[in-house]
Amino acid sequence: MRAKRSYVVVSSRDDHIRWLQSALGETGDIVVADGDSLERILQIIDVTGALIVFIDVNREQLLEQTSMIEGLLSVKPLISVVALSRSDDAELVLAMMRAGARDYLMPGEDRGQVVALVNRLGQRLPQVQQGQRGSRMIALANARPGSDTVMLALHLALAAQEQAPEERTLLLDLGVPQGDALLYLDIKSSYTFVDAVRSLRRLDETLIESAFAAHPGGLRILDMGNDATEMHDITSADIFVLLGTLRAFFPRIVVNLGGLPTSEFFDVLIRHADQTLVVVEQSVPSVQQNMTMIQHISSQKIASDHMGLVVDRYYSKLVPGADVIARGFGLPMLATLPPCGLARLNVINSGVSMFEGAPKEPYCARVRALSRQLFQDAERGGETAGASGTGRLLKRVKGLFVSEE
Repeated sequence: MRAKRSYVVVSSRDDHIRWLQSALGETGDIVVADGDSLERILQIIDVTGALIVFIDVNREQLLEQTSMIEGLLSVKPLISVVALSRSDDAELVLAMMRAGARDYLMPGEDRGQVVALVNRLGQRLPQVQQGQRGSRMIALANARPGSDTVMLALHLALAAQEQAPEERTLLLDLGVPQGDALLYLDIKSSYTFVDAVRSLRRLDETLIESAFAAHPGGLRILDMGNDATEMHDITSADIFVLLGTLRAFFPRIVVNLGGLPTSEFFDVLIRHADQTLVVVEQSVPSVQQNMTMIQHISSQKIASDHMGLVVDRYYSKLVPGADVIARGFGLPMLATLPPCGLARLNVINSGVSMFEGAPKEPYCARVRALSRQLFQDAERGGETAGASGTGRLLKRVKGLFVSEE
């Protein structure tokens, strides 16, 4: 599992936030607090494990901001607070230092200075608290909407639950079309991902047992619900806090992002995942659109070293072959999955998984093997690293569909 820092930023200035993201995006997760409530900031720190907090300061709110720093440090004495301001007002700097800030930065300074400061502060931090998360989270991404990614996400989650029945597995079905996983299993539930965000303070064992959709095998499922507009008032910090909370209850989490447009919501989920599976087919539209999606991920400074490729509905006699597609994407090939068209259609219409309805289909064996690789093998330290180099991806698309010799 990746040991990556998280940084909490308390600021309403987009230019300051962008500057920090540009400077530190490759070294850790930037979590912007949605407001300046001390209780909310402490909640975000608890969930993300952040040990460095950046706070925008100014003379107009000097009393409130010094009180916030003092309050943070009284509860979390091990964190480092860094004050941000475009002013070099000596009295402001002194007030922040007296309140407990470790250092002071002027947004717009050389990014190398920011990285150096973070590294210096990091050497003083308790390393055992960094990078710790209570579970392993696998995200599945596909630029094209459809049934294939949710089919894979559902069966990966079922396999993970089957392979570790003593532990709980959660499927977050957040892709497009919405709600397909529950439809495939003929399970009805009114409690959604949005509801979970809104009931964060009440999220405990009792709520999970009573409200989360459950498969007879033990798998729990949360989907987006039918009204995606309800997400409009939910912030990135809300998502970070929810994911961190869910990790405390579920050792294994599978997230379906198939068909989801690239957005801040998409970025937060990909950034939070321990490994991301890019699901593609042997077609020009699929390859081209997914390469564009990976370019977007790269532009957000989200590392590609935890990404892998799955070629779905794979025909070994057609070009391009799996190894050629993998080279084109610059990502490791994790699996190829057979078409099994009739078995898939039966899953969609019957209300039972392929594991139950067609257990001898090769798709079942491939997905179970992939689940073991993603969860059991990775937990033993065998996670496969990916490659970089997405800048040349689109130039490779046409070349992939030339007959192999």
